[in-house]
Amino acid sequence: MAEEPQAFADARVITLFPTCLWLHDLKPEDYEPINAAIIPKIMELIEPRAETISGGVWQTHHDLHHLPEFKRLTAFMRTAAGAAIDYLNIEHKEFVITGCWANINPPGTIRTRHMHPNNLLSGVYYAQTPRETDGLVLYDPRQQPYMISPRVTKFTEATSSEVKADVRPGRIVLFPSWLEHSVLTTGGEAERVSVSFNVNLTQFSEKVSPPKWGRIPSVGRG
Repeated sequence: MAEEPQAFADARVITLFPTCLWLHDLKPEDYEPINAAIIPKIMELIEPRAETISGGVWQTHHDLHHLPEFKRLTAFMRTAAGAAIDYLNIEHKEFVITGCWANINPPGTIRTRHMHPNNLLSGVYYAQTPRETDGLVLYDPRQQPYMISPRVTKFTEATSSEVKADVRPGRIVLFPSWLEHSVLTTGGEAERVSVSFNVNLTQFSEKVSPPKWGRIPSVGRG
């Protein structure tokens, strides 16, 4: 005998412990002059281009937010970060950009999975994207859900271990600095140009955890 259907008085899905991702799209009248100013400057900064390993990218130094060509873009970065800090209801709202650098990805290059220690928020502004379907991949930071991983009929935000954020010129993607992420292979024939930045609360940055830009130490030599 088939069981009779049961009717609930109420039924809801509640999302617990969400990880926030903020997307900010600039207007064409804003991002077009920004890109016209920053892309030539970025290309100037990486010349002469050093040789990279296969799949490698070029990066500038980490103080682009102090250059006049990046003044307008920096203002949008600060506005996006400030809105995120307000959304999180953080009591100490004063923050600084701790680093800002450009990434030039030639066709076929990738950026492997990583995060940005000693920062609160990290973001990427996209100036030039060969294909709008290419994006930033973000990984589920939890390990416990995959103790058992049954097959699903469709991957969604609730069942996938990674999510791709679509990118396009003029878009800022902002996320917690602890969230691991990677960059998909650059498609097409043009280079992908983006500007990454980190944000930290002022007191943390100055007194507790200034970013470490040093090289990774080597062991086993000699």
